[in-house]
Amino acid sequence: MFTSAVEAAPMNKCVVNGTVTFQQTPCPSGQVRNPPSIEELNAAEKMKRAAQAAKQTTQPHATSPSGSPAATVSGFTCDGRIHCSQMRSCAEAKYFLAHCPGVKMDGNRDGTPCEQQWCSR
Repeated sequence: MFTSAVEAAPMNKCVVNGTVTFQQTPCPSGQVRNPPSIEELNAAEKMKRAAQAAKQTTQPHATSPSGSPAATVSGFTCDGRIHCSQMRSCAEAKYFLAHCPGVKMDGNRDGTPCEQQWCSR
């Protein structure tokens, strides 16, 4: 079944002077929209970054099985990586296997992660 480009275009439901109309072009606006100023753009970006920083500080930090914070002397932290291809060293892979949930780095379950990429015996 074929449809023409006119039939496939999305429809816009517009209310003009209390009357509902459907049209393929955007609804007309009685307001003139001025482009945002640099100050407005900077303020919006600051708000966005502050909200993102607040979100990161309210998320619980990962902990190791002993209950201590996940960031240790090793300098590694659980950051969502779960595969060997995402690791940079055997030490990093071992840290992730020991401290981070949901990792997929020990296929044969012998306790040694990433044997083909990083931790060959």
